[in-house]
Amino acid sequence: MKIRGLFLKDIFELWAQCRVQLVLTGVYLLLPLFIKGIGLFASVGMMLLAMMPIYALGYDERCRWEQYALAMPVRKSDLFWSRFLLGVIAIALGAAVQTLAALLAGRGELLSSLAVTAPSAVVYLLITLPLMMKLGVEKGRFLLLLLLTMAFMLLSGAAA
Repeated sequence: MKIRGLFLKDIFELWAQCRVQLVLTGVYLLLPLFIKGIGLFASVGMMLLAMMPIYALGYDERCRWEQYALAMPVRKSDLFWSRFLLGVIAIALGAAVQTLAALLAGRGELLSSLAVTAPSAVVYLLITLPLMMKLGVEKGRFLLLLLLTMAFMLLSGAAA
């Protein structure tokens, strides 16, 4: 019951703050249907959906919601699971919209990219959400950038 309330709070907050972002995400999800060879845009749309809980976390951090929430009978794990649920539902809805649109337009090849981007978006959530909840959004973004840079350097060094 607590997680449902936290989930609804995040939905209402994101709806008020991110209407333009949601429209752009929809454009990114549907653009590959009309222009051949740009399946990358569907991946960008899926990652934007995966970032929705991070936006909610940033807004909550700015107004110190977590301190208020922890004064109530809410645990940090409840806050995490409500945001993770928000991200997974956003990814699932984006995948459903993209699948339906691809099938209606007869562009079945977009479904293969969806099979990679949707699980990748969930893995992104599993990595970034705990990191940013522990360190805060700004420090978490910096550390994530540092970790990704090191990973790419190691992978490019291994490939050479």
